[in-house]
Amino acid sequence: MSNTSKVFKYVNVLVLTLITLAICYTSLQSMRANAWYFNAKNTLQEITGNNIDIQQLNLADDAISLASSLDPIHPHYLQLMAHVKLLKLAVSTNQPDDIAASYQQIEQLLLKSVALRETWSETWIALAKVVSYQNGPTDRVYDYIQQAKRVGPYKIEVHLGAIEIALMNWQQLPPKYKALYVNELKLAAKHGHKFSRAFDIAKQVDALPILCLSLKFGAHFEAVRNSWMFKKQCK
Repeated sequence: MSNTSKVFKYVNVLVLTLITLAICYTSLQSMRANAWYFNAKNTLQEITGNNIDIQQLNLADDAISLASSLDPIHPHYLQLMAHVKLLKLAVSTNQPDDIAASYQQIEQLLLKSVALRETWSETWIALAKVVSYQNGPTDRVYDYIQQAKRVGPYKIEVHLGAIEIALMNWQQLPPKYKALYVNELKLAAKHGHKFSRAFDIAKQVDALPILCLSLKFGAHFEAVRNSWMFKKQCK
């Protein structure tokens, strides 16, 4: 075998070895990132109701931040990071400027997530809510809701997200949003007991009387009116 052939053989072996090492390293990083992602999810599951433990949130934030640093283009990690930061913002005592900056950071995380995975309706509706928190019921928010509906037309999260945005901005709600609100109520009512989450949302945004009044008329809401949740919440 000539020296040239030997060199060529050694180069091929070296290249294959480097490729194998690179694949092993990438797989290891992915496994570590996934472990930290589930660490964050499990930590969040320990937080129940309104009893939000800021220490638990910080642990979840640290875990998902580490997961995203190991795999920065994973859309699930970006969305969960945005969700954790939104929960932290809900219990924050920061100044208005800090809050505005936090909303901007969360918005950017969600935008990056939908850019990487456009077919995830939960991310689109989360983006719609975050932008509405900052700017109200704008055309951009409406477009994000429509995008969520296109990729997840039967998702209860999409219906409830649109309902939340409408109830939060009721006093300044444009006509197209009111039509959207009624339509999403009808769709959400088809989800049976899951519709109870609409009452929780209405209470959180101090709009339970509006929701109850909306449900008192129309055949679409007859099943809801006859349910235990309506009788409990709309006395």
